[in-house]
Amino acid sequence: MFSTMSSVASSLAPIPTPTVTASAYILPGAVSMNDWAFGDEPIVIYKNERLRWVNADGLAHRIVADSPNATDFRSTEELRPFGGEQSFDITKVGTTGIHCAIHPNMTGTLIVRER
Repeated sequence: MFSTMSSVASSLAPIPTPTVTASAYILPGAVSMNDWAFGDEPIVIYKNERLRWVNADGLAHRIVADSPNATDFRSTEELRPFGGEQSFDITKVGTTGIHCAIHPNMTGTLIVRER
């Protein structure tokens, strides 16, 4: 009986874990203090990857999806200045607008594609 369990266990493929393959950076604006930006616009990630938000700005930000059912991403917690980060496993293909809940003029687009 043990050998049967052992052979079943060895035949199961390991469950792949998402890897950090897409990092979305929040950068300070080059024009004025109120001109924050996302490092890449639009932000593109592939299904079954991990999306990592990194705040490289000197102010806190909280990123929110405009269409929360369009992808797996809903919102970050408040990301502290100079290095705050949060990651999300993304498994649903779709497109949504995004914005900063603290700075509503900071907007962008998140696109999740099939590989």
